[in-house]
Amino acid sequence: MITYRKADIRDISQVTHLRLQFLKEVYPKADLSQDSVLIDQLTAYMSEHLPKGDFVNWFAEHTGKAVASAGIVFYNQPPLYHNMEGKVAYILNVYTLPHYRRKGIAKVLLDKIMEEARQRNVGKVSLHTSADGRALYEQLGFLASDSEMTFQLPRIQ
Repeated sequence: MITYRKADIRDISQVTHLRLQFLKEVYPKADLSQDSVLIDQLTAYMSEHLPKGDFVNWFAEHTGKAVASAGIVFYNQPPLYHNMEGKVAYILNVYTLPHYRRKGIAKVLLDKIMEEARQRNVGKVSLHTSADGRALYEQLGFLASDSEMTFQLPRIQ
């Protein structure tokens, strides 16, 4: 049986582990020699933001083991016509271990983090998706946009 719960400070290692699995799938050519640095950075981020509540993560568990995860980051931007309060959120780290995929787990997790957004009266929720996840997000009402552009700043040494 799959159970669901919101992560807290005691779950940092599980959140970090699933995020690392997610990143390895999304970036198959990543420099894995940086894993220990990434784990340290993720742990620091989670230690700060989980207790503050500006990052919320939900888990799906099977026999006490985290098998799926979904996170949402809350922040503010200057108000605009379609979001007068400027409350926004970004969904990330929606990840299910391969053996547990196609069982509706990600949809339940997304429902839970979207409820977090509704309770906070967020005016805009965005995300990036893989080809595999696109249908699920569209089913939930997300619309694709072709207006976003990104720029990767060089890393300062």
